[in-house]
Amino acid sequence: MGDIGDSGRWTLDSGRGFLVMVRWFCSLVVVGVTAVPAVCADEGVVAVDEVGLVNYQAVPIADPVGGDQFKGSNFIHPLKTPSGFTITDSQPEDHLHHFGVWWPWKHIEVDERQILCWELQQGDGLIEAKDHKRIRHGLVTSSLYIDRKADGGPVSRLAETTVITTSPLLTRPARGYYLDIMINERTARDETVTVTPYRYSGFSIRCTSFWRNHNSSLLTSEGKSQVGSNFTEARWVLIQGATDQGDSAGSPQAGVLLMSHPSNQSHPELLRTWENAHDGIHFVNFNTVQKDPWIFEPGNNYQRRYRLFVFDGEITPAEADGMWQRYSD
Repeated sequence: MGDIGDSGRWTLDSGRGFLVMVRWFCSLVVVGVTAVPAVCADEGVVAVDEVGLVNYQAVPIADPVGGDQFKGSNFIHPLKTPSGFTITDSQPEDHLHHFGVWWPWKHIEVDERQILCWELQQGDGLIEAKDHKRIRHGLVTSSLYIDRKADGGPVSRLAETTVITTSPLLTRPARGYYLDIMINERTARDETVTVTPYRYSGFSIRCTSFWRNHNSSLLTSEGKSQVGSNFTEARWVLIQGATDQGDSAGSPQAGVLLMSHPSNQSHPELLRTWENAHDGIHFVNFNTVQKDPWIFEPGNNYQRRYRLFVFDGEITPAEADGMWQRYSD
């Protein structure tokens, strides 16, 4: 799927070859052929140099906080740095429907009927993981957007295939690794589906509650800090902070760089961030549809691509921009 060279660049194949692979995987799901070994329900872990640092939730949570209405799936948590520090939070008490790194649409619309998919506890839309297969350096996953309040019973509205891959461990500009997430969606039925505008929707991260105003920072590609970043455009967002792995006098640092690919709809995407809420806890959303709807027609594939650099230590804004430039090439 990818290769790493002397320059420390990690590339994930895209374009025609990737779409062929997606269609191949979807055909396996439809006809029931197994071309690669199936992964057990509790084995959605992607290793970096043989260490499991990325956990994909491949089935609905067995015992979620808040009860069965919060049985989410199709997200990544815990997401760990090479040293083992967890940078994500899932089901925090203030938002039980936040799940680490996740990418659901807020609303989709079919025949002028709007379906709420973000707050799964409302019993309307639900994104549910259905299958996943191992590939080199990662997973290919399939999930469905289920309309639970459709006339006549639940109906699948969107089918999603996501490729999740990691690079080998890198030592520059910090000790870390790339996590690539390539999301492909298509209509599940012969009908038009519209992703409707909202202030938050799509690819998001909820960071660890250990990171607060006093021990962490946020910076966007356009030079915005956490206060001032909400509803602004960005190509990348850098979040860095202390960890709980040292004493208060010399806490080690860790971070995550979130990068949006220039091929994404509405790139550079508008952000939804929390500027002053929750004592500086970080929630970041690259919102493809903050201004305009995105219309999905039957028979077409619609793609979003994101890359994360998950690391121990610190990186500079120039280094962050350099990584995004290499990603965008």
